[in-house]
Amino acid sequence: MRMTTGLRRKAAAVAATTALLVGGGVAAATQASAGYMCGAGYHCVYWGNLGDSAAHDFYNSDRNFTDDTFDKNPGTGGYGQNVNDALWSASNSSTGGYESHYYRDINYGGGLLFCVNPGSEVFGSQLSDGQRNAASSLELRPSTTIRCF
Repeated sequence: MRMTTGLRRKAAAVAATTALLVGGGVAAATQASAGYMCGAGYHCVYWGNLGDSAAHDFYNSDRNFTDDTFDKNPGTGGYGQNVNDALWSASNSSTGGYESHYYRDINYGGGLLFCVNPGSEVFGSQLSDGQRNAASSLELRPSTTIRCF
């Protein structure tokens, strides 16, 4: 069966459009940004230094750290301790491009302490005395103009 020129052009146009749509979808998809010692999609906090202390993983925003404990890395410093006002380091492995914004009080009150970009981390030594051991809530926000770690 022989295809006419008009049908060939239509088939070529459909194929090109499909390729653009598929290619555009792949190009527009957000790639995972891995932070240090933090699973894909999570925002992780540490009682001490990243990787050698107890940790807690957040997948979504959390308005109140008073009911969270450092429940990862048993046998390390801080394991089983409450997260509220006790985090020293943080890592962001967002798969959706969300920044991790840490606030002084519960319900995002008391002012922003610091934020961490996707694929980044902040070590306790990078934070000021007023930022370490002071966070009580976490808000995940799409990309902002705030300067984050």
